[in-house]
Amino acid sequence: MSRRWISAVGFAVLAVATTLISASCGGGTSNAVSFPTVLTLGGRNIYPNVETTSLGVGSNRFLVGLTDNDSNIISDARVSLRFYDLTGPKPVFSSSATTELVKINLTLEVPGGGKKAAGNDAVYVAHSVDFSKPGQWGVQIDVTRGGKMMKPIPYTFDVLARTPEPAIGDPAPASVQEVLANVGGDDAQIDSSDPPRPQMHDITVADALKTGKPIVLAFATPAFCTTRTCGPMMENVMDPLYAKYRDRAIFIHIEPYDLKTLQDTGQQNPVPAFRQWNLQSEPWVFVIGKDGKIAGKFEGIASESEVEAVLQHTLNGTADPRSIPSTPAPSP
Repeated sequence: MSRRWISAVGFAVLAVATTLISASCGGGTSNAVSFPTVLTLGGRNIYPNVETTSLGVGSNRFLVGLTDNDSNIISDARVSLRFYDLTGPKPVFSSSATTELVKINLTLEVPGGGKKAAGNDAVYVAHSVDFSKPGQWGVQIDVTRGGKMMKPIPYTFDVLARTPEPAIGDPAPASVQEVLANVGGDDAQIDSSDPPRPQMHDITVADALKTGKPIVLAFATPAFCTTRTCGPMMENVMDPLYAKYRDRAIFIHIEPYDLKTLQDTGQQNPVPAFRQWNLQSEPWVFVIGKDGKIAGKFEGIASESEVEAVLQHTLNGTADPRSIPSTPAPSP
């Protein structure tokens, strides 16, 4: 994820040139909020980064990471968010959201045996953040740490008309990825996990879509993951959910890259399914409903409870409350 590279060189969000706005913040109050138009070094002791690689019109899972002056991950804060539409002549307050903290221990699996610890990471997650139009948006990040509320941190980002990967509600691409039957039962050709997960490599996405069962699909490469989050995604999310729901849902793992090419040359040659889903990063987990449509999608760091909530609602045929957009702006 980009935040580690940014924090490693000490980047901070600092308004060298700013746009000063006055926006209605609800309850009849009005606050002046400024957003940066230039990013430069120094200026703050908490450095944020939006870790969702693509945000689009509609409902989004919004990830924020925080680091301190020494590039340490901040995982002991309370964080809330206020979103502003910056696409028009006057910035407009859009919605607010609370966050939940998701922490993981980073790992890299070693082909042939064992795992290497690779530090830790944490993100603050807001669900169902709704953006009404593409263009530039801003978020005011309110951080409380050690009982002290910090000065609000502004951050600007772009919203796309449509994300590259499938959106919630889209039909799931009917991928025909390599399964064990195609590789003579040789797990190592299609799974870098240690130990391998043959139970997640016995059916194609295309065939799974014909069963009428929900599908939990992971694109992850535990042994070659650049963010070191693929192994934790498989171990902390996919494995426990498989143990609970394997009789009611289908669980599939797809390696994003051709493993032989990766092992021989180090080149990341995307497999056809990865290209078909138009993914720009890894890992990803998608929950696909009985109707074959995307019910939830989770990039990077995720918790078992987040994915399970969507899966349970999919199994029960009910709407996930987190699909309701975040707190809307008050009526004028």
